[in-house]
Amino acid sequence: MKAPEVTISVVSHEHGEEIPHFLSDLAAFASASVSEVIVTLNVPEGQLSQWIEAREWPFKLTIIKNKAPLGYGANHNQAFGYCSSKYFCVVNPDIRLPRDPFPSLIKEFDNRSVGCVYPLHMNGDRVPRNHSREIPSLRALFRRYGIKNHRKTPSGNEWVNGAFLLFPAEVYQELGGFDTKFFMYCEDVDICLRLALSGYILKVCQGTTVEHEARHASRRKVSHLLWHIESLWVLWNSTVYREYKSKRAKGKLPIKFPDEEKYRLASRW
Repeated sequence: MKAPEVTISVVSHEHGEEIPHFLSDLAAFASASVSEVIVTLNVPEGQLSQWIEAREWPFKLTIIKNKAPLGYGANHNQAFGYCSSKYFCVVNPDIRLPRDPFPSLIKEFDNRSVGCVYPLHMNGDRVPRNHSREIPSLRALFRRYGIKNHRKTPSGNEWVNGAFLLFPAEVYQELGGFDTKFFMYCEDVDICLRLALSGYILKVCQGTTVEHEARHASRRKVSHLLWHIESLWVLWNSTVYREYKSKRAKGKLPIKFPDEEKYRLASRW
């Protein structure tokens, strides 16, 4: 049997009701693939910590208890410091696994130009969705949120939300992980753009699905909305964003769109 190759980082920020489900899924379906799980408690959660520590797990499980809350990227970068496996996976606590996704995901790295792989996501309607997106701009955001049914089909494969991202550990190390100037939101956009600027491909594994009931807190909480707006402003004024747009316009990036018409449309916007 092949040795487990994946280290998983999952962060709980009062996600005590969701983390046990995710860990139980890993134990039930993915223990052959997972060597270690890093659970970061971004705020004190004594009950969750006790629940984890009271059980035996088929993989190494490390709990990090932050003295003060960190941002999304900073938490996963901190967890990467514990990674000694070939692959590093960033996962949201609200992900559920119907089976072990990792063997299929890892096969996608047969092409060395692939730098990050992600599965299709299923929402409550059980319909697989490709959560890849085109590079954010004011007009792209208007199309996504202002045009009915536009969000149901992928408009590009330039970035994907950070709910489930699998990296070769050496690629994550090369990228320097997430940019911590993004406290929350857009850090997934930034790392995907840097992935492309480094010559890597972001790839969806079409035959693999996970369940993800996204909360979309930025639409319900003012603080999250403000973080989202602030992060977009930081992104749009970053060197990475400008360099990416320049190279994309010149056709110098390893990106793929669903069809040429959408590529031309995205380029014009």
